[in-house]
Amino acid sequence: MKISREELQAACFRYAGSVVPDPTSILRLEWEPVVPSGFVVYLMIVAGDVKKAGKAEDTGSSTFRKRMQSEFATLRQVIRGPHPGRQPAGWRSRPLDPFKQYAPAAILNGSIVELWAKACPTRESMLDEEINLNRRYRGEWTKEGRGKDGPRCATVVD
Repeated sequence: MKISREELQAACFRYAGSVVPDPTSILRLEWEPVVPSGFVVYLMIVAGDVKKAGKAEDTGSSTFRKRMQSEFATLRQVIRGPHPGRQPAGWRSRPLDPFKQYAPAAILNGSIVELWAKACPTRESMLDEEINLNRRYRGEWTKEGRGKDGPRCATVVD
């Protein structure tokens, strides 16, 4: 489902950065100087189309920024394939989730993934907002956005 910058800003989302295809490292993250922290919901957007909604919260070892770095480091591994002579990552023995299955094509096709984020006042409000975002946008890189045969499901708006 499409969304404009104006709609994002009206919903209190802030542009946090982009994931850009890179010929040397497959992809690179480019961050804004300040990104939301605490209880955060985020949207991954390609060409104005919401591909994924999710949540991230600051813990002793994680932040929204670290969560995105980890997500896209894993995506880089999906694109590169397993390293010869190394024990495969645990996720390689399970079916790929929709993000790992469908996001590589966007990067390989040269698309830029915009990261938009919004800080929430409480953990509960963050969890509720993530549910609402996934119900509304049904991003292709989420389980809510894929039908059993793969195409995007119909959008449900409350």
